[in-house]
Amino acid sequence: CDHFCIKLLQMIMFDVHINMIKLLFRDKLIRNDRLIEAPLFSFSIGEHICHIIPPCFSFYNQLLVLLTIYTVTSVILGMLIYKFVIEPRGGHHRVHDDSDDKHHQHDHIDSRLVDVKDTPSSFSTWPSLFSFGIALPFAIFQPICVINYFEIQHIGLRMVLLTMPIINSLRITEAFYGFAPRSFTRNMKLYAMYFSCPFGLSYDPIKQEPMKSSMGYLSIQLKVILRDFVSISVIMSILAPRGWELFPVKHDINSFDCSLQDLLSWRHLVNNYLVAVMLSISLSQSTTSISLLYNILYGYQTYQVVLNPMLRSNSPSDFWGKRWNFAVHKGLKNGAYKPVRKYTKSRVLAVIATFLVSGIIHEYVNLVLFFDRDIQFEWKQILFFSWNGLLILLEYAVGGTFLFQWMSKNLPSSLVTAMVVSTALPLAHFFTGSWIKGGYFDAVMIAEPLIVCSSAGAT
Repeated sequence: CDHFCIKLLQMIMFDVHINMIKLLFRDKLIRNDRLIEAPLFSFSIGEHICHIIPPCFSFYNQLLVLLTIYTVTSVILGMLIYKFVIEPRGGHHRVHDDSDDKHHQHDHIDSRLVDVKDTPSSFSTWPSLFSFGIALPFAIFQPICVINYFEIQHIGLRMVLLTMPIINSLRITEAFYGFAPRSFTRNMKLYAMYFSCPFGLSYDPIKQEPMKSSMGYLSIQLKVILRDFVSISVIMSILAPRGWELFPVKHDINSFDCSLQDLLSWRHLVNNYLVAVMLSISLSQSTTSISLLYNILYGYQTYQVVLNPMLRSNSPSDFWGKRWNFAVHKGLKNGAYKPVRKYTKSRVLAVIATFLVSGIIHEYVNLVLFFDRDIQFEWKQILFFSWNGLLILLEYAVGGTFLFQWMSKNLPSSLVTAMVVSTALPLAHFFTGSWIKGGYFDAVMIAEPLIVCSSAGAT
């Protein structure tokens, strides 16, 4: 009887906790109705009064709950992958050597592959069944179930949940094909931390272990977060009142109906550049902020996901391979590029497959983010990433010629970066247009402090 009562009480408490969690999600965060009557502080610029409006703190309460769900489920999934996929093949002795990953700044999409003898030559039935029949479907459908259960309408919170299919699906394939980093497959605990940390743990090649966090490292992380908060607040405050387009253009921001003249218009290019800068800063801010929680929770450093791609890139491969969303690049490298390169022996096919997988992932993300919005995608993500894959193949073909080497060595680095970025800008709205139309940046704005200015006589 006592055992039954205890079990009943546990069930009741679990139900109470679930209901309390669901209460947090009553606020759907679909209206940015913050008022200037309660600003953090105000200041004057000429005849205008400007107010600093605080972010919506309900967003952060819901964010912490979703991160907890993500972490717990990812830890469990990581332990199962270690048990049923990695361990049966001899643990860390049969996964790839990550000694070439000393610093991710030197980690190219086409970096050397391990020898075939370092990876399993054949796959037993159970690892295959578990990887592709259980783990991968779970990673794909888990965020959809959570979104429906809590009726999450905020696009930014949906994006947090989509970290699992974006990152973890690639980590599942890297484990299956034998490319999981050796430094994190020594035991189940280390691998579970690696698998559940969405933006990667840094590795010390000298000590042969993950790099521990320190107060100095945490202070650097906080400075980056503060810098990004200020930067994103300023640029959003400028672009939001203008519908995220600083200059008017003839075509819709999410349209295929663009002439070549429209695509090369300086107004179109500047608009796309500013949105790309905003997305880059937003990505840096969100990934660094979330990584800080894992730095504290796990006690290890994480690598920086965004390394100033819009101002420092010196080639298309440098942009996509080192600077823009390194977490996804790392996953694509180990989970798509290396397996294809290993089995086809073709660098070109591996690059094509990698950008195709990236396009498919982004199409999936858009479908989940905006499933209840009236948006037609028309495979824009695949087209955009296919174009950038073609640019990298062209770089491989002609990048070593005298002209391009001379330009790289003699032109100002800022001009080289501008030339690199400009190759993607004409089609950049294929990537960002649906995000603007679907309200992604309007949703993210809820989590940011805003600067609102009005004339002194306005009410």
